[in-house]
Amino acid sequence: MGRATPWALALGQMALLVLLGPLVTGVIQKLKARLQCRRGAGILQPYRDLTKLLRKGTVQADTAGSFFRAVPVLVLASTCAAAALVPVLFAPPAAGSASPLPLGDAILLLGWLALGRFLTAVGALDAGGAFGGMGASREMTVATLVEPVLMLVVFSVSVVAGTTDLGAIAGHLSLRRGSFGAPDILALFAMLVLLLAETGRIPVDNPDTHLELTMLHEGMLLEHSGPGLFCLVLAHHTKQIVVMALVQALFLPWIPASTAPFALALGLGAFAARTLVLAIFLALVESSYAKLRFFRLPQFLGIGFLSAFLAVALRLL
Repeated sequence: MGRATPWALALGQMALLVLLGPLVTGVIQKLKARLQCRRGAGILQPYRDLTKLLRKGTVQADTAGSFFRAVPVLVLASTCAAAALVPVLFAPPAAGSASPLPLGDAILLLGWLALGRFLTAVGALDAGGAFGGMGASREMTVATLVEPVLMLVVFSVSVVAGTTDLGAIAGHLSLRRGSFGAPDILALFAMLVLLLAETGRIPVDNPDTHLELTMLHEGMLLEHSGPGLFCLVLAHHTKQIVVMALVQALFLPWIPASTAPFALALGLGAFAARTLVLAIFLALVESSYAKLRFFRLPQFLGIGFLSAFLAVALRLL
């Protein structure tokens, strides 16, 4: 392999996640509509919405500073950086082997996602709007409940692989198929709970709501418009598929260990199938439950914390 090939593969995986992010959202919306006996919009509707935002002008509050205009680009950049770290089409054959992809570790990926969340909240506060500040406060409260649990889930899997490098973790776990024990089940359950929170979906948040008093993530976007809102919406689509890819890398790591064209195509097909399964899971949960009151969220997310903590404890026994 040439020196430029590893970077080309990593950037290609990042571009793939960015391009497929809106499609995954469209599929989830279509599945929800069918489960609720509605026709619903087409699965390509998120792409049309993004195109419409690019053609609109920008309206900015008088109280917003110059940093407010830079927030959407910075949020999208941090999310794309996280997308470059997760293995999608390729994973090294075993932990400790030299990975031809410049993949980072899971802790760095969680850091990029946390940075995007922080910048979004700062942008909402900088605009000076009441609902933006309310949404930022609620989002940071949820973050304090979600991010430690994500770290526990990563640690529970890293103990087995002996590393926090996502490529090495996926490669190692691919070799131990069939050895899915109680710690793995607990960690997977915690990750599925966190998937609902990180993607801003029911019962934690409602991505389709327009009621300001109940919005979390959407409340922070009220002051943005035009290309800036395009960047934030695209970043949200990308974050959703990145978290799905993280679930797959940690618990469903059937990823080819070869960079041959046929192996990459096979890896893409496997990734698409697993992503569809997770999309069906999100659609089923959103169609079966109502949004929780905000003060009930600690109890719901506490279930994920307990499961992740037990997974780590059983690993260390």
